[in-house]
Amino acid sequence: MSSIAWRSLALLQVLAPMLASCSSSETIDQQSKLAASSAQAAVLVSDAWLSGAAPTHYASSALQSFAGTLDEAGRQVESASASDPAKRDALAAAVSRLSNAAKRAKGAVEAAQHAQVGQAQQELRAAQGDLATAYRNYVSPER
Repeated sequence: MSSIAWRSLALLQVLAPMLASCSSSETIDQQSKLAASSAQAAVLVSDAWLSGAAPTHYASSALQSFAGTLDEAGRQVESASASDPAKRDALAAAVSRLSNAAKRAKGAVEAAQHAQVGQAQQELRAAQGDLATAYRNYVSPER
């Protein structure tokens, strides 16, 4: 992995908690975008660990940070007032699924279980799709 990629991963790990700490006044839109970027960062860290390019302690710490960011984003989405609570709840469920997958990836990294990291990564990708769908449904006008 190049030094630029390492710096990018390190920057993501530092920025994710800072963005989450500012989230109390953020909108569902911003929290959804934060969740999407945190989930993508978790996929990248998992890839780096699986390829041997990221040490276990770094990957574990980064995944824990991303899971925490996802937890906070989920809480913010759940507590936001919405004109359509069912659409908001679908978004919150997708964010929760992302958080759970990041936590599973962290645990698997710590246990050096490559197959389980791969499975958690697949869950992250599937939940990213769920988040994208829920977000599109949330922002689309009623028909």
